[in-house]
Amino acid sequence: MANNNPVTCFPTKPPFNPLRLASNYRDYWGDADARLAELTDPLLDAACYVPRIFHAPDTEAENAGVDPQDYREYVLALPAGSFIVGYLHSFTGQLNASDPDNPPVRSSFRFQITDVQKQFRFFEKPIPEAWLLNDAPSSNTLAQISGGLYVLNPSPRLLTALYPVTPPGVFKVEFWNTLDTVNTGVRLSLLVAVPDEDLMVRGA
Repeated sequence: MANNNPVTCFPTKPPFNPLRLASNYRDYWGDADARLAELTDPLLDAACYVPRIFHAPDTEAENAGVDPQDYREYVLALPAGSFIVGYLHSFTGQLNASDPDNPPVRSSFRFQITDVQKQFRFFEKPIPEAWLLNDAPSSNTLAQISGGLYVLNPSPRLLTALYPVTPPGVFKVEFWNTLDTVNTGVRLSLLVAVPDEDLMVRGA
C-alpha cells in the first residue's frame, strides 16, 4: 500500500541562495540568473536537497581519451526526484594560441545531452566546449596543467530553468572530439540538487 503520509523537512537552510555567489551571476540584462535563483529558492526553503556533482565519462574512459576526430557516448544515471541546475567544466586541451593564459577561442570537443526516457535533447545541436569556458573572468583564475588550461575557481553554466529528473533518470552524454590528436580533456559535469534522505522525516 502506498504511503500517503506527508513529507516534511528539517528547517535548516543557508541564509541566502548560494547560486548568487557564482562569479558570473548577474541580476540584470534579462534577469536570467536572478530568475533561476528564485526558482531554486523553494528547494532551499524545503531543506530537502543537497548539491551533488555527476561526472561524465567515467575515470577510465576519460583517462583513455577520445581518438582524433572520433565520437564517444556515455550513459549517466541521476537519482529520480533530483533537479539539474547547471553544467561544470574546468579543463581543456585546446589552448588559445595567441594568449595561452586565457580561455580558448577554439573548442577541443562538442557535446550533447539527451534524456533517454523522454528522448529530449538539451540542445538543438551539439554545443562547443568553449561555451563552457569563455566566461572565465581573468587569467588570475587560470593555470596550465599537463599541457591544458584549468579554471581554478570554475562557476557553473546555469540552466535557464531547473530540469526535473524523472524515472529512470538515465541521460545519454555524447562527445565529439574536434582535435586531430587523442583528446583526454573530453569531460563534462552536471550540478544536481539531489533529495537528501537523511534530512527527510515522515509524519506518523
